[in-house]
Amino acid sequence: MEEGPHIPFVQPADPRERSRGGSVDALTREMNALLRGHDLQPALSFFGRIHPVDQSEVLVELSREHRQNLLVTLPAESTAAILEHLDDQELLEVCRDITTPGLATVLDHISPDVAADILNNLSHETSHEILDSMRDPREIIPLLEHRHDSAGGLMTPDYPVVPVGTTAANALDRLRLLGRAAEDISAVLVVDGENKLVGTLSITRLALARPIQVVGELTDHDFIAVHPETDQEESARLMERYNLNQLPVVNDDDQLMGVILAEDMVDVVEREATEDMYRMAGMPGERVFGPLINSLRHRVPWLYINLATTFLAALVISQFESTIASVVVLAAFLPVVAGQGGIGGTQTVTLVVRSMALGEVPSRVGFRLLVRELALGVVNGILLGVVVGVAAFAWKGNAMLGFVLGFAMMGNMVVGALAGAGVPLLLRRLKMDPAVSSAVFVTTFTDVLGFLMFLGLAAFFIRSLV
Repeated sequence: MEEGPHIPFVQPADPRERSRGGSVDALTREMNALLRGHDLQPALSFFGRIHPVDQSEVLVELSREHRQNLLVTLPAESTAAILEHLDDQELLEVCRDITTPGLATVLDHISPDVAADILNNLSHETSHEILDSMRDPREIIPLLEHRHDSAGGLMTPDYPVVPVGTTAANALDRLRLLGRAAEDISAVLVVDGENKLVGTLSITRLALARPIQVVGELTDHDFIAVHPETDQEESARLMERYNLNQLPVVNDDDQLMGVILAEDMVDVVEREATEDMYRMAGMPGERVFGPLINSLRHRVPWLYINLATTFLAALVISQFESTIASVVVLAAFLPVVAGQGGIGGTQTVTLVVRSMALGEVPSRVGFRLLVRELALGVVNGILLGVVVGVAAFAWKGNAMLGFVLGFAMMGNMVVGALAGAGVPLLLRRLKMDPAVSSAVFVTTFTDVLGFLMFLGLAAFFIRSLV
């Protein structure tokens, strides 16, 4: 990077000299201590001995002032290598501490898909300014034309390709020209004269072929490819289902545009699973030590919604004040009915949302899923209802109390099962993310209907309970 004084950044030539293991907290404390000094060279030397993955974590944990001082001094190549290991939010946080010219220099050394992710998170004006300042943004610009969560936004455009009429010897020569960049490649893609994808060819088969043998004779024509607008979750499912190391991306004319690599898809799967889990709890896009204002913005609306649902449950209870006053013990059993129904509903909604994310619940099986969960809810309700009914009878010596409690328990387990499966299905039908705080809606159903059934039955059989 161009700003600041030029201080050499020394990285060990032998990877074994890098720090292995060790606490990131300890490394961060050491870096902060070194950066407090007037001489940055000890800090740079220490930082250079840290593994790149640890470097990324340390950089995020540094105070902003120290991070800015370090970024000003780091070479663009080193900064680019560190950014490769950060998630989207961390990328945005670190990139804010780099000037626009400096960031343009860094993006010249970073993989096109990561560069596109960074630019997509910046303002339109800043992105254009950076692109204008880059040496060669040609590989990045096509990626910006697609959504960042689509196959086109994930693909790597620069991937080994050989023409179908090339000999095995010439194809191997093409790979040798790539040098170390070809070390992690397990297969090459084969295209025709119009750049249409013909198939794939493993490196092993290519290396074992006779030098004069034509690539077209060795090619595996049975391949899986996706369109640039294919959602990243669908791409991940295809790679998992067919055990693919790379997934070609082709346009409407079957022309090759790029490749999604397995290493990039691992990050996608982890990110999607995390987002679904957070959304179910009503706090999407948070980080454990992220900005406080972000946490408030994500959580408070759902807390207000949940507060409104608790008032609704309280309203139901208030309608049976005379019943509770006559049989005070009913108040002790209210959490039992609502709690078990809520847990049963949460179990169901977790299973259904995750199964939807994995593509295991297509729209045509929605009704079958509801029937299955209804049956499961009835069975669970009977098993739990008998236990709590007997327990209530043994405790209070009132058979009718045991019947009311057991029947309400069974009914609420059925409600929990139907709500746990029905809410995600309904959200998907409405073109909404099924994970969006499904648990909040499910617990609302189980609380309100659970109280209504229990207290309603108690009011009906009040003469036998008093």
